[in-house]
Amino acid sequence: MSEFEGVFLTRTDIARSAGVQRPAVTNWERRHADFPAPADRPAQAPTDVEVFSAADVLAWLDLRTVPANARRSEEPEGTTYGDRVRATLGGTGPRLLLKAVDRLLDVEAERFRGELSPADYITLLLSLLYVRACLPDAWQRIREEAKGGFPHTGALVARLLADVVDGGLGATHKAPLAALSRDLRDAPLTDTVRQLDATGPVDLREHAAAYERLLARYSDLVGKTAGDFFTPRAAVDVIARFVSEDGHDVRHVHDPYVRAGELLAASWDAVSESRRQGRGRGRVEASGAGVGEHPLALAGMNLALHGVSDVALRTGSTAPSNATGPGQEQNGGYDRVVTNPPFNAKLTGPTDDSRWRYGPPPRHNANFAWLQYAVTSLKPGGRAAVIMPDIAAFSANPKEQRIRAAMVEDGAVEALIALPPQLFTSTGISVMVWLLRYPTGGCDEVLFIDAGRLGTPVSRVRQELAPQDSQRVLAEYRRWLADRAEGRSFSGAEGLSEAASLDRIRDQGHLLSPALYVPASRADGPVPGDITVLAAQAARLADARTRARDADAAVERVLERYGL
Repeated sequence: MSEFEGVFLTRTDIARSAGVQRPAVTNWERRHADFPAPADRPAQAPTDVEVFSAADVLAWLDLRTVPANARRSEEPEGTTYGDRVRATLGGTGPRLLLKAVDRLLDVEAERFRGELSPADYITLLLSLLYVRACLPDAWQRIREEAKGGFPHTGALVARLLADVVDGGLGATHKAPLAALSRDLRDAPLTDTVRQLDATGPVDLREHAAAYERLLARYSDLVGKTAGDFFTPRAAVDVIARFVSEDGHDVRHVHDPYVRAGELLAASWDAVSESRRQGRGRGRVEASGAGVGEHPLALAGMNLALHGVSDVALRTGSTAPSNATGPGQEQNGGYDRVVTNPPFNAKLTGPTDDSRWRYGPPPRHNANFAWLQYAVTSLKPGGRAAVIMPDIAAFSANPKEQRIRAAMVEDGAVEALIALPPQLFTSTGISVMVWLLRYPTGGCDEVLFIDAGRLGTPVSRVRQELAPQDSQRVLAEYRRWLADRAEGRSFSGAEGLSEAASLDRIRDQGHLLSPALYVPASRADGPVPGDITVLAAQAARLADARTRARDADAAVERVLERYGL
């Protein structure tokens, strides 16, 4: 039971304790259908004002992160409006662990990490969080070792930690920590253990949030040298929301390129919640594949913190491997496939395999290998969400054009969502989420959502998508589904969404960029119908397509010359 069960708040109370203006609360109610409804008025409440359950309001506000430009100086990254309300009401809530992690990451990082690299130090912190939350008996042994008071026993604690992780996740996850134990030397790891242990009772949700914060910092450190290690929270939220739609019958979620598990964990959480609300029985299974022992170890810990302790993880590849083959998955496929694969990677195996449903992808780029793999890995009725660079939607490469057209004609493409640029740590590349489904054999229309303008700057080179904007994107998708179910024509939102018929997509040469279909808002450009402007834009677009085709053809000739 919530510590605030039986406590009620007015709209003014909510605004004051959340640190926002009173109209903001009304705006939350108006824009978000899931905002708590007014509660039955308790006997002591004034008869002329509506009240809300504090427990329900906190649960809703806990999902709303305070934007960077609105955070107070003492509030760490990740603070939610729920945290503010809880603090104002005098709750005992969590957050002590998050504050300790922030301290270990920033003001005390140099003292605690010793000669470890920042990335290795964060790996150690991630492992400690996992053991404390998921393996209490093992944590007790580590605590006892740390109580010895010897500041230079870091290597011993790390070896113990490696053995513990071995027992919890399997031998393949032990190697990264065992290697670190040789580099600890005089790092006061025992002090780090005591700092974490002093944060009070274990709260699994808070440990999961702290783990995600550490992963984001890890991504900042290694992103430029090891690719984008961590899927941005904006993309994770959008995909988790989409794959949980009608999720009450979902039994298995799979990520064929699991990274640090953030996308699979969030999708599993969302689908599991959808099953609970739909009174579905049985546990949702999770599985994934990744490249390298280190990412797989971090993914295993991350998923365990989200309650997925029996996830099936295996070694994968930067492109769908020849050994697995497209669609050759166990048990006839998955209910949901989610993934953020490496962009524009080279295929490692032959590309003329007859198992490719829509034709062999070009060997120099695995984007359409991943998209096909996702589709052919689905069970009948299953759906997938794949993050792709925007070039995949309009590439002029002949093989990619044919695959894209075939996927649309076969009913495998449901929707494309353009996300804001600069979401990733190491690149400003624009990305799209492809919503795919088990092929229906035909297509009448595809939904396009252009969320590229919804980004909120958080630094000079980074943007994020606020929760309310993610909800707005989902609302458009739900509205489209509802109109289709009722046989109504979908009326898109100006500057945000549009449903394009198959004939219209054919007229565009099966190009799938939302910018081609979503009408710009009046503030974004010329007045619709300005023939002069439209003709100039059409001419520039035609010229760009011609030059792109010529460049692709030249690249193909060079690759063929070298047998690629």
